[in-house]
Amino acid sequence: MRKQFIFLFFLLFFTNVLRAQYLQLIENKGEFGVFAGQASYNGDLAPNLQFLSTNFGGFYKRQLNDYVGLRLNYEILPLGAFDSLTANNMNAYVHGRSLFFKTTYHDISLMTEFYFLKFINGNQKYRFSPYLGFGVGYLSPLKDTSNYMLAGKSTKAPNIITMPINLGFKYNLVGSFNLFGEFTYRFTSSDQLDHFGDKDSYLNGGINYQASTSGKDQFFSAKLGLSYNFLRIFGPDPKPKAKRKNLFSKTSKPSDKSPKKSLFSYFKRK
Repeated sequence: MRKQFIFLFFLLFFTNVLRAQYLQLIENKGEFGVFAGQASYNGDLAPNLQFLSTNFGGFYKRQLNDYVGLRLNYEILPLGAFDSLTANNMNAYVHGRSLFFKTTYHDISLMTEFYFLKFINGNQKYRFSPYLGFGVGYLSPLKDTSNYMLAGKSTKAPNIITMPINLGFKYNLVGSFNLFGEFTYRFTSSDQLDHFGDKDSYLNGGINYQASTSGKDQFFSAKLGLSYNFLRIFGPDPKPKAKRKNLFSKTSKPSDKSPKKSLFSYFKRK
């Protein structure tokens, strides 16, 4: 019984070693992806409604090990809200204020990304993993329209620092191609994403309207996309090629020296 147990132990040990060596034959060097989805803003304007707009972009990720990667993102994000679309019986104050904004932003962010599970392209057992990412981003306005007037001057959309949190999943379709989906929530450093801060006021129809005191503006996006992994595949070293013999090489060149005669050769009959 003891010998059988020792044999089983060594069998399992060497099986795991060989399996681990097999998994290390594929190295993930990086990943490129494109995506599209919907984005929505949460702030002072029309706080009871969600206004969805189409966003799209791409990313490049450098994989540091089996679980951690560093990801650079770029997105085109249209955001907007309209007070007038709030039902009068839902919130008459917001409906009467009738402010709106519509801004398209460039969004650039750098995030650290963590896999919850081991992910290996082409391996049936490790082809799926959820992931979590967080980092820092920068919003820059591309196109902006608003009806909000502050002190007789139209406001301009500011550049804003963001703190994105990203939750997603990835599934290996075939080879190096993957399908992924993710939800990203962004906290911002500004209350002027919608041009209307908590301390601002707006005079319309003899009424001095205030903001909803919601604090810093926030927004989120949900998207689906495709990605491609840049893989490095390791294999056994190629066998050295057999050297061809050269008829004129030293090993095959006939010797110029005559064979040495032995002592008994002199007694042979001629």
